[in-house]
Parts: sequence; C-alpha cells; structure tokens
Amino acid sequence: MTTRTTSKEKHVAADEALKYLHHLNSLTSADASGLAKALQFRDSGSSRSKRARGRQSDISSDDENDDPGRIRSSYAKKESLFGNAEDFWAAVGWAFNCSVAHKNRWDRWRLWLEFMFDVLEDDLDARHRQAAQESPENKDKIFSKSLLATYLALFIDQGRNSKRRIMRAILADGTQPSLNQFPSVYINETRPPKSKADVKIGTKRTLDLDQGDFGDYFDSDSDDHNSNDNDSTPGGPGAPPRRASTRHSSTNASRQDSPASSTTAAAAAATPTPQKDTSTTPLSTHGGLPSLHLRLRALALLSHFSSLAPTLFLDPEDLFDLYTEFLRPLSLPVFSYLLLSNTTATATVGLDPNSLASLTQMLLRPLLSSLAPISNANSLTPESFATHFAPFAANVSNANENARVGICVEVLLRLLWTEGALGFAGKEVKGRVREAVLEGIRAREEKVGAGDGRRKSTGEGWEVLKVGGERLRGLLGMV
Repeated sequence: MTTRTTSKEKHVAADEALKYLHHLNSLTSADASGLAKALQFRDSGSSRSKRARGRQSDISSDDENDDPGRIRSSYAKKESLFGNAEDFWAAVGWAFNCSVAHKNRWDRWRLWLEFMFDVLEDDLDARHRQAAQESPENKDKIFSKSLLATYLALFIDQGRNSKRRIMRAILADGTQPSLNQFPSVYINETRPPKSKADVKIGTKRTLDLDQGDFGDYFDSDSDDHNSNDNDSTPGGPGAPPRRASTRHSSTNASRQDSPASSTTAAAAAATPTPQKDTSTTPLSTHGGLPSLHLRLRALALLSHFSSLAPTLFLDPEDLFDLYTEFLRPLSLPVFSYLLLSNTTATATVGLDPNSLASLTQMLLRPLLSSLAPISNANSLTPESFATHFAPFAANVSNANENARVGICVEVLLRLLWTEGALGFAGKEVKGRVREAVLEGIRAREEKVGAGDGRRKSTGEGWEVLKVGGERLRGLLGMV
C-alpha cells in the first residue's frame, strides 16, 4: 500500500492507519485495545498450505454470524502481514535487511518496527506493574500472556541454535546469507510501481493465485484511477505521531526523517528499488543510526523480559552468553555504538546498568590477556574493576581486539561513574582505579606495537584504540 503505488489516497490511508494504531496503544493496554490478539502471527507451515488456507477462507461465507468479528477482506487474510510472515522474527529480520539493502522499503518497515517495539515495551511494562501486586508463583503466568512471550514461545523448548535465529534477525545486515534466511515478506515487494509505459491498454492479465497475481480484479478500485497504480502488495504504514511518553526521546534522530507526508512517500516510491547501500560510513553495514537504535531496543527488550521472567525463555546469563557470541564479531563502530550508547547522559533506551555491566564483563573475559586474574563474579565494584579488567591488554596483538578491550573498559568505567560507585570511593580506591586505567591504556598500545616489532599507527583498530584511550583519560579527569 506504499512503495508499490503512487496513489496519494493509499499513502494517506496508510499514514492514518498507523496514527490510529499509535493512539490506540497510548490509550489503554494491549489486551483491552485488542492489539494483543490482532498482532498475532499465523501458524507457520509450507507456503502451499498457507495459500490453500487463504483461498478457502476467501471463498467462505460472508455471513458474519458464521464467525463473528472477522473482517471479510483479502487484506485481513491473504494479504495480511501476519499471514505472510513466518513469524515475528522473520519480519524483524527482513525489516533490518531492508535498512541496508532496500532503503525505500526501510522507510516503511522502520515505522512498523517502531510501532511494534512501542507496543511490546508498553505491554511488558503493564505486565510488570500487574506482577508487582501478585504473589511470586503467579508472576510467570502473568508474563506468559505478554505479546513478547507469544513471539518467543516457539523457541522455549528448542536448542541454542534455534535461539540464534532471533539474534540473526536483530543483526540482519543485508548480505546474501541474511537475505536468504530473512527474505521479503510479500511477493515482488521491492519492485517500484508500474509506470504508464508498462501498462498495455486492452490486455487482460492471467490470474495466478499461487503467485499472488489477481489479474484485473483489483484494477477497478475507486482510488486506482491512475493507470500507473498497480499495488496488490501492501507495505508498511506511515509516519506515527510523537509519543506522549518521553521514554524514547532519544529516537528523535531516527524519527525526524521519517516519511511524514504522503508526498514524500510517493516520491520515494516512484524511484527504482536501490541496491545494497554502498556508502562507506562506519555504521552503514547495519543501516546507520536509526537502524542501530532499533536493534538496541530489541536487545534491551529481550534483556528486560529475561530479567522479569527467566524461566519463560532464557535466564540473563544464558541470554548474555548468546549476545556475546553475536556482538563480539561485529565491526568496531557497530560494537562501540551498541555498548557505549547505553552509557550516554541522554540515553533513554538500552540495557539497564546491571545488565550492561554483566554483559560487558562477559564480553571482556575471553578477550583479556592471560595475566588478568580470573573473575566469575558479575558484580562490578571499583576494586574488581581495577583488579580484573582495567590494567590489561587483549590476549593477542591485533589492534581490533585491543580496541574492543578498551571499549569494554570504558563502558565499565562509565558505569562506575554514572552509578555513583566512584563518587563515594575514597582517595586510595580512586588512585588505584586511575593507575589501573592508565596502565591498561599503555599495555594495549604496546601490545599492538609488539606484534611485528613496530607500532601500527594506521588502520581503523589503531584509531579506535587511540581515541578510546583519550576518552578514558578524560573520564579519569572527571573522576
């Protein structure tokens, strides 16, 4: 209904539909509004069986007494997002693939992701408030009814490999393996709308229901009076209103350039589908800041659910072990953003301090030199920081790995500072922290230079390492 059409009416309809859904979510709970039921994905199965069920439902009786409350429309059945996507994570993976490989579709899928995360976060918060008034034995039952729990239910009794699919969806990067695992939700979704030259007057199209081609059936819609409008494939909805809550105020950068008007959306739709983004910005491998901000929201959402209901999916330690597996290989800019953005003064979304401290320590331990004393405790204190983490280099001379260690040390130091642990520490403890941090900066730079007898003063890893060291010295000055 968006990038496959140039119809202004359909763009307006899509925009207004999403505004309605945002308002509905802001007024009441997901259960009371019906969103908890409406946003359920159909059971997965072969595409042939799904098409067969869709055809059978489309030719069923229109008498609403047969199935009260059901909408008799192809858009509520065969064309529904929730009937076409295998599950929530299939849609998430495709959406993030679009942030890299199909920018015109990303403009629409991004809005859908923002709405879905709003609903999932608000629903989980509401369940949390409800659980606080219940006995401990009833808490899991309350959280099991959350919308996020239904999206995770398929993975509860599955092995670790099936749970990796969730992480692959959140970190989908538009590469061919990622596109193979998370392909487009709709048939021919990335094609631009047909131009007038593509439409042959007087030629009847052949029906091919299995491929979603309805021939001329939808060409006579009242708003399809333009001959270049051929859009049997619905897309994402339009720009949402700004949320009343300030919880996600840091998303301004990601929302201000949304297609807020149908004119902007129509102009974007009229351009050919772009290929994979070839820009060389440091974060372009994962779609840039708006995409990374939404990925961080997804990681934080899973972490929050895990801390509230550890028996329903994964306990925090197992979840962070899964995070570690997928975060450590990321490029330095993406790795740095996903960790450090949690600690900025303006951060309003991300992992809570305790979770971030635990995850960062799990990331650090396998990277550190063998000289570092082993620490299995997840608690973070100035003493443990100065003893087990701050003064050490990586276990290899690679600049990238030493830069990762520096980033993790910076995250832990920021947490100690922002959470007040250093403010109440005595001069002796502060002195130990200061000496440990400075020693670690020297150790990592010397480690990189010791690899082949000369300092590697070029390359991304070296630059990140040097800049990170300067930031650490600045933090020490504040302390």
